[in-house]
Amino acid sequence: MTKSFTPHMTIEKWFFLLLTTVVVYLFWQVLEPFILVLLLAGVVAIILSPVEHRLRKIVKIPRLSAAIMSLGVFFLIFIPLLVTLVIMATQASELVQTATENQSWLEHLDPATSPFIQSLPEPVQNEINAIDLSEIGRSVATWAFENVGSLFSSTTKLVLNTFIFFLCLYYLLVDRKKLYDEALMLSPLEDKIDSKILKRVVGTVRSVVFGVLLLAIIQGIIAGIGMTIFGVPGASIWGALTAVSAMVPFVGTGLVLIPAILYLFFTGSTGTAIGLLIWSVIFVSMADNLIGPYLIGGTTHMHSFLVLLAVLGGLSAFGSVGAIAGPTILAALLALIELYKSGILTTRKLQETT
Repeated sequence: MTKSFTPHMTIEKWFFLLLTTVVVYLFWQVLEPFILVLLLAGVVAIILSPVEHRLRKIVKIPRLSAAIMSLGVFFLIFIPLLVTLVIMATQASELVQTATENQSWLEHLDPATSPFIQSLPEPVQNEINAIDLSEIGRSVATWAFENVGSLFSSTTKLVLNTFIFFLCLYYLLVDRKKLYDEALMLSPLEDKIDSKILKRVVGTVRSVVFGVLLLAIIQGIIAGIGMTIFGVPGASIWGALTAVSAMVPFVGTGLVLIPAILYLFFTGSTGTAIGLLIWSVIFVSMADNLIGPYLIGGTTHMHSFLVLLAVLGGLSAFGSVGAIAGPTILAALLALIELYKSGILTTRKLQETT
């Protein structure tokens, strides 16, 4: 569909534009407290839409298929995630208490008492001795406790956000076709340009969720299981940190796993350290090589460095939801750049002037 507009702006049009701007601004103020929840619901709806589409063909009732998908997210994702966060908060609290009250593990890192440290070159011993590991341990544990615990600081807010999320998810699944058509109608661009932008954004959301976040979560879970088996304190906390580090190019999960292995080795648990090393090489690393291509296959590809910047910048700007919001914004920007380079807008402009 080709869209044409009259460039002449009358007083009535200027007034309507001003009035619309004011109303949109006021409506934004209404939505702002829930914008991240709505954004997350939109991302989940994008991920689930192909599955919901197939389910809709079976049950023949759009509202029923959307309700089934929403309940599935609640019981299969939300409840396990909530339980995991409770466990993380408990373990973080225990880590804070242990790091504050019991510092006997530091004796294994003392050059005066550790045979392994004594076998290292003297400059290396001096560097290890200069590190205040006690303070680092307390800082990491306190940060984890404060950030995980803050999720439960307001039960009312948590319940309200959860209710809004699932209600929004339900209606997005039910009315996604209407919303898509409405977006095309409101946009002044041609429908084919709008479609390319939307497809690029949707493809990138799926790519980030499956190719980056989901893969990182899987690696974090595998690492957490290994740390639990081999007795690393606060395994769920370190598993979560492993998931975050998995998104970092080049170093990846080694950013957390290597210090954990060294911790076990320094504290005299040599067999356990070797076991965790083997577990990390076989299971954690192989997940990247075996599961990664399956998850990423068919999704929109972006350079890993750009994805990292988008994820970190999104986390800084929008909080936890920014891990998806950042790459999505980047995807929209790259889509606009590609459309500009393809000459679609320039060709249309030349056609209108001839």
